Amino acid sequence: MVESNQQKISEFLKSDQVTYKGLEKENLRSDFEGKISNKSFPKNFGVHNFNRYITLDYSEPHLEIVTPPFKENIEAYNFLCDLHKYVEESLDGDLLWNYSMPPKFKRKYIKLPSHREANATKLAHLYRLGLRNRYGDKMQSTAGIHFNFSFSDSVLKSLGDNKTDIYLGMSRNFLRIFPIVLRLMGCSPVTHKSFLKGRNINIENLGTEDCYLPKSTSLRVSRLGYYSEEQDENFTSFNSLENYLMTIKEYINTPNDKFKNISLDLKQQVNNGTIQMESELYNHVRPKGIISNKIRAYNQLRNKGIEYLEIRSIDLNPYTSIGISIEDIDFLELVLIFCALADSPLISDVESECIKENIKRSSEAGQNCNFIRDLENKNAEESAKIVTDEFLTILQEFAEKVGLSKRRENMFREYFQRSAFPLSEKLLNDLNQSTNLLSFVLKKSAHINHKIKKENLLLFKKECDLSEKQYIREKKEDNMIFEEYLRHFRREIK
Repeated sequence: MVESNQQKISEFLKSDQVTYKGLEKENLRSDFEGKISNKSFPKNFGVHNFNRYITLDYSEPHLEIVTPPFKENIEAYNFLCDLHKYVEESLDGDLLWNYSMPPKFKRKYIKLPSHREANATKLAHLYRLGLRNRYGDKMQSTAGIHFNFSFSDSVLKSLGDNKTDIYLGMSRNFLRIFPIVLRLMGCSPVTHKSFLKGRNINIENLGTEDCYLPKSTSLRVSRLGYYSEEQDENFTSFNSLENYLMTIKEYINTPNDKFKNISLDLKQQVNNGTIQMESELYNHVRPKGIISNKIRAYNQLRNKGIEYLEIRSIDLNPYTSIGISIEDIDFLELVLIFCALADSPLISDVESECIKENIKRSSEAGQNCNFIRDLENKNAEESAKIVTDEFLTILQEFAEKVGLSKRRENMFREYFQRSAFPLSEKLLNDLNQSTNLLSFVLKKSAHINHKIKKENLLLFKKECDLSEKQYIREKKEDNMIFEEYLRHFRREIK
């Protein structure tokens, strides 16, 4: 179990204690019958590649909304509510599907966004085409939430270490406790049968329309969902930035036997490595550098180090109106502060295997399984519920030490209840009682009753025009044909 460091806590309390949080939320778009939508990205959102707040993840029905970073959790949550409502009002009768596994699936409705005429947009289209040719549309059509987190300069200075080392230590600790986080936040144990059509997967039927793993927390995180067998063989431990960058470099430059026959000459993928580019690396936590459209993520990290962490693999919570609650945000913030103020030894090869196994167990059977605790201990395995309760108790004590306990009373009440009765188990219980998945999620995806803040409404409308202007600017600044641009892009990491 990860344990906090009293010296780090003392230094943290001398700082301004400021954290910055931002949210990226994906939703598939569905009609009112629970079928995936065949409609395109709304024109009044501008050019999705350059809209800072409303964009696309993989396909035309795969919407993504993004908040800037905020100091206060409630501000990030309220901004996300405003964005969610603003998008709902432009969906031409559709819904934002409030569940991480997709609606009733039809391959013909999964249209990739247009490549447009700028080199940057053509590259984005080619990357998506590569994902389709590598993994298929179904794996790319799950949805979730990314939680972006960073500390103020005051906090980083108080902790003494290089900021990159601080964020790497946090990443290691987050991996160690991610199986617990997944058990508490995972809520996608069942999927519609259309998601599995044509796939050779061992899974049980739930009624006539759905399939499930009876004790799963998250099919999305499991080997049945958003998963790359090729990447899973080489666990990313975050022991050093150099090793992380080396992994990215090798994955990009070394041809992968499974992907090498997908044509490069006919532009069917960006390259034939294990990953086409940095964003294809499927980590549960991703170190990020300074945001720049002109500098590749690899070079941002290599030149300037880590600026913030992106926590991935968070399921949409269908028991909330927009897929996440303020308690969920409070929990993730506290967990990451805890990860920073705890000792974080390097992850050995043996511990890597234990973490991988615990994540697998949590995703596929986390409602009631055992977690591996310590291979050298007599009690090498322990009930997941006992481990979860123990962690929540430690986290509650930690919250008192850093002065955050009063602001987290509702959160702890909610999360101890989830330990006893996980969200995924609650969902299966609700489905067993009266309904199928499509009917259940349709009710949970109803348009929200929310009034958008006036200044945010103006901001979202203005962003549409700005995205159009940025696209035109990109086209004018292109100084080479796409084939040359692509060759240059491929040579950047060698």
